[in-house]
Amino acid sequence: MTDQHVDYKHPAYEEFAPEWQMVADCVEGERKVKSRGMKYLPHPASDHATSDPDGERYKGYKMRTAFLDATNRTLQGLLGIAFSKPVKVELKGDLQALEMDVDDQGQPLTQLIRDAVSQNLQKGRAGILTDYNATGVQSLAARGRPLLKLFKAGQIINWRVTRGKTTLVVLRHWDAVDLPDEFRLELVEKFTELRLINGKAFARIWQRGKDGMTATELTPITARSGKQLDDLPWSWIGAANNDHTPDVPPLAGIASMNIHHYQAEADIAEIAHLTGNPTLAAAGLKEDWADKYLSDGIRIGATEGVLLPEGGSLSIVQAEDRNLPITVAERREKQLAMLGAKLVERGTAAKTATQAGDEAQTDNSILSLCVGNVEQAINRALEFAALFASGAGQVQINKRYEIAQLDSQAITALLAAVQSGKMLLVDFIRYLQSIGLTDPNADPAVIETQLRAQSDLSDASGDHPEPDDDETED
Repeated sequence: MTDQHVDYKHPAYEEFAPEWQMVADCVEGERKVKSRGMKYLPHPASDHATSDPDGERYKGYKMRTAFLDATNRTLQGLLGIAFSKPVKVELKGDLQALEMDVDDQGQPLTQLIRDAVSQNLQKGRAGILTDYNATGVQSLAARGRPLLKLFKAGQIINWRVTRGKTTLVVLRHWDAVDLPDEFRLELVEKFTELRLINGKAFARIWQRGKDGMTATELTPITARSGKQLDDLPWSWIGAANNDHTPDVPPLAGIASMNIHHYQAEADIAEIAHLTGNPTLAAAGLKEDWADKYLSDGIRIGATEGVLLPEGGSLSIVQAEDRNLPITVAERREKQLAMLGAKLVERGTAAKTATQAGDEAQTDNSILSLCVGNVEQAINRALEFAALFASGAGQVQINKRYEIAQLDSQAITALLAAVQSGKMLLVDFIRYLQSIGLTDPNADPAVIETQLRAQSDLSDASGDHPEPDDDETED
């Protein structure tokens, strides 16, 4: 092959790649972040090349600090909210096989969906290739079955869009190849090229070897009817919308703040290491007197007193537990919490009539938009799968979330209204369901009946426990 530039990276890829890497490193946690060294944690000495040539101080500086696992915890919390209700999957015909094995590796379709949402939250960028088998896009003559493969942002290295239609996608991936000794394996770098030529879809697989880059011939991508596709079997995933343009990663702000908090914690640990131990200070001593009476120095923690001259004094000097780095670290923690809350905050912008009609299905938060875009991409990928095999498929993911706001004062006030007859018990139960304290799918009337029956049973028993002696009533 004369064209050896399949590994060329799109300018937008180069722009966003460092941010994608930062988010991924923060999600992996302390082990990965610390392995990046001074990329995330600068050396405490500006002239470290001369002041710490062997890096011993930096090793201790990095080892003593802790990385708060905020980014990953935020991600897992968001995924827990998004998938608090099961994904609705409807597959017919040959596509039913995708439900339990979507990628020929035994991964269920619901797990692929969860992974896609995770990648969208982390990087605001992913894509799904509708493939025939696990080795690359091939013609239907290969007698394979449709597969859905998720590609991360870092694997989508190049693309082109012409008149609103994707005409080129280059995907970088690695395949494991067994070595002859049956134990070892090596990773082979490959590139999948999807391209529209004169409005028709083609595919080609590139492989980097010892002798350079080799490639298969361009292969037409055809449906089971034998007709060549006029669109690439590729589905974009984005945080804002599903187009080819990379979106701002939703977790980028939290990851960046996580790194800043890590740096503040390193400074706190450094200060504690250098000034944390108490220091004994002596004042009013003359050199000849000290040489005569304190030639062996002053013992800390000695059982005997220390003889001092007239006007002499001893004191303990110790760093205060409050300093500017601690204030900065605490500020970062509050900012992390605020940024996390923004991801599930409902949109407050003015809505069109159509958007207002969709309010029952989505709350227009960043999380719900990310989930909705994944749902759209999965359904598009299933439409391509239906071209390669008989059947049809569709998924639906919950996009409306009730985040529990445990406001004890509000609950107390509402309960008092119920007790005074100013609010119906069934309305109070609906409020508890809306904040997640009671099963939201249960019938409020049934819960009310159960509560009244429980109250009647308690009154009939006459078993009312007395307060403990050490407790007082408010």
